[in-house]
Amino acid sequence: MLRPKKKITRKEIQRDPFLESVDQAQAHLEDNRSIYLKIGIGLIVVLLFFNFRSDHNAKHSTQASATLGKALVTLDQGDKSSAKFQLETVFNEFEGTSSAFTACYYLGKMEYESDNKSGAETYLSTFIKKNSKDPLAPSAAIMLSDIFMSSDDVDDALKIVNKALKNSNKYDTRSLEIAKVKILLDQNKKGEAKEIIERLLNENDLSTDHKQSVQEMQGMSVS
Repeated sequence: MLRPKKKITRKEIQRDPFLESVDQAQAHLEDNRSIYLKIGIGLIVVLLFFNFRSDHNAKHSTQASATLGKALVTLDQGDKSSAKFQLETVFNEFEGTSSAFTACYYLGKMEYESDNKSGAETYLSTFIKKNSKDPLAPSAAIMLSDIFMSSDDVDDALKIVNKALKNSNKYDTRSLEIAKVKILLDQNKKGEAKEIIERLLNENDLSTDHKQSVQEMQGMSVS
């Protein structure tokens, strides 16, 4: 015969820890429904805000890149006046974007080539401070070192070159070392200069331009 099912009393159900925890959780949700609803709405608002900001930043960055591209094409065509205006627009109107920092480099380069050392230093220092690992950083460092040397600021000239050497590729490393040799020779530190010169000349894949520069400095180091 089948055994009669045991009747579970309400008192026994209430003693069940699992059921009690379920009841408590449900009661907690009921009591705090309005709070959780507000939290949920708040999270949705925050997510919508970040999505909006992300979309806005993406459009801002795209527009900055397009404007920078036009400026560089103009510069390549030889219209320096228009190119400078366009680069200044990128730098001022798209602050904080990678395009703005790239524009900063080219503005510094233009000022350097125009022999406006003060203006060049401002732009190039701003660029290299935020973009020490950028492919354009070695070039900026070389220009800055020359600007510092023109002001007899040897310490900063060497510092900026040595810092750039830590993040440069093989080709840029040679350009930076050549710049460093020039500084050392200017300070009559021929011993240190010769060590770098000899090491560079012993490299088999030294480019023609680099080799010519090093050979010229080799002559200066023995004079």
